[in-house]
Amino acid sequence: MELVWKAAALAVAAALLGLLLQKAEPVHALLLGLAAAGAVLTLTLGLFRELRDVFGDLCREAGIGAALTLPVLKSLGITVVGRSSAELCRDAGQSAAASALETCTAAAALYAAIPLVKLTVSLFSFGT
Repeated sequence: MELVWKAAALAVAAALLGLLLQKAEPVHALLLGLAAAGAVLTLTLGLFRELRDVFGDLCREAGIGAALTLPVLKSLGITVVGRSSAELCRDAGQSAAASALETCTAAAALYAAIPLVKLTVSLFSFGT
């Protein structure tokens, strides 16, 4: 919870400062947004590491291997990076680039999940 408060305070402060800079220095406002996004994502890295470790421990206890968990974690990472980057593109006024990036992100997340899909299909096609 403390992490969310820190991230929210940082993001809101950057947004307010960005509003002040937007008219006079739009490039600086964009760079401020980029720096704030980077800082919030950096704060979040520790949480992602803890989630990965807990998720890994739970899967080991349940006897679930990396073949099931790794595609999910990869897809999560791809989605976070893609969505954050797309929003930065939108902030810069590049909505076409943001849309293309979102398409790329969706394809990459699906590609990362292929091993999970193959495993699922093999479970259902056991009797055929």
